[in-house]
Amino acid sequence: MDLPAEIARHLDRLRDGLLEVTDLQGLYLYGSLTTGDFSPAKSDIDLIAVPRCRPGKDALARLQRLHLDLASAGGAFGRLNCLYIPAGRLADPEQLHPYWFGDQFTEWHLKLMTMVELARAGGALYGPWPPPGLGEVSLARLQEAVRDELSGYWREAIGHQDIWLQDLWVDFGLVTLARSAAVLRDGALITKSEAIGELVGFGVPAWLSEQIRRRREGGEVDVPEQQRPARARLARRIMTDGIGRLTRPLREDPR
Repeated sequence: MDLPAEIARHLDRLRDGLLEVTDLQGLYLYGSLTTGDFSPAKSDIDLIAVPRCRPGKDALARLQRLHLDLASAGGAFGRLNCLYIPAGRLADPEQLHPYWFGDQFTEWHLKLMTMVELARAGGALYGPWPPPGLGEVSLARLQEAVRDELSGYWREAIGHQDIWLQDLWVDFGLVTLARSAAVLRDGALITKSEAIGELVGFGVPAWLSEQIRRRREGGEVDVPEQQRPARARLARRIMTDGIGRLTRPLREDPR
């Protein structure tokens, strides 16, 4: 993988730290750093670490110190997310695993979308490639998972009116809508930058697409407080209409 030199050195430090704390079998990178869509201002660094077994309490404490030390470099390094999946469990999308997210450990599962992203455009920082035991995901299964997330998580999020006053939710929701549409159309995994270019198809006005693009590039976008309620209503309406369109039951073959 052709990574920026500073990021490559940072990930080398993480790998070396993991080798001291765990019996590391593999360390895998996916997301914008491997698709060429990385934004130093906004993008996360997404990783999956594969230790031989689930880290215990003492190991998690040492891993937390490692992550906090690395995050102190700031910028994208403070947005490094790492899911710890024991060897042999990469085909299980239901099991919860330790997940370093933000500035603390929580628990999360290996989503089907992540499996596909890793298989199609991921890379090994340590260990064999492809990752041993990584689950295969059919297009039909992936599309079902996308529809479920739209009709479940995102429909519920639309009901929380206040969050749509925030730039984060407007950008995240609308970009997710366009990326989901690509998967449901033909299984394509488009980048966030590509998704912004497709927002017009959902009725997103040019001024709002431009705001999203500028924020992703690290630009300052001043949205006055008095304009945020109207923007929130617009984003929620677009999300509602888009989810309705994308989750509409497929017509049965009349034959």
